[in-house]
Amino acid sequence: MLHNETRKLLIEAWNKTHNAKEVAECFSVNTSTVYRLEKRMRETGSVETRVSLRGRKPALSQTDIHNIDRLIQEQSDITVHEIREKLQLQVSDETVRKAVLKLGYVYKKKSLHASEQERPRCQGQKGSMEKTYTGERRK
Repeated sequence: MLHNETRKLLIEAWNKTHNAKEVAECFSVNTSTVYRLEKRMRETGSVETRVSLRGRKPALSQTDIHNIDRLIQEQSDITVHEIREKLQLQVSDETVRKAVLKLGYVYKKKSLHASEQERPRCQGQKGSMEKTYTGERRK
């Protein structure tokens, strides 16, 4: 990959000579590189490396993130799965969870209180789920 300064010098040499083979030999690049940079200069006005186009593109747009924020403000106990379903987002629950955290909200799993759970021990009845403590540690 050529540095930005080298790219500018290459284009200056092209503008003076219009000989791609000579410029390519001088800068130790392929002639197609000279033509490609010249074309980019004509189309965009710059030959600098495009760093903003690198990397993975975000799965959620700014509009999606804004809608998630609005939904959480309206209904503070909404789950990540419900957010994804209401906004019809084509991403995983984990992606939505990361967006919620990035917005500054605390992510908590909703847990059932003892009275809401369907276990006999929690309803005041002792059943077969009761464990006795033996004092030994498992290794």
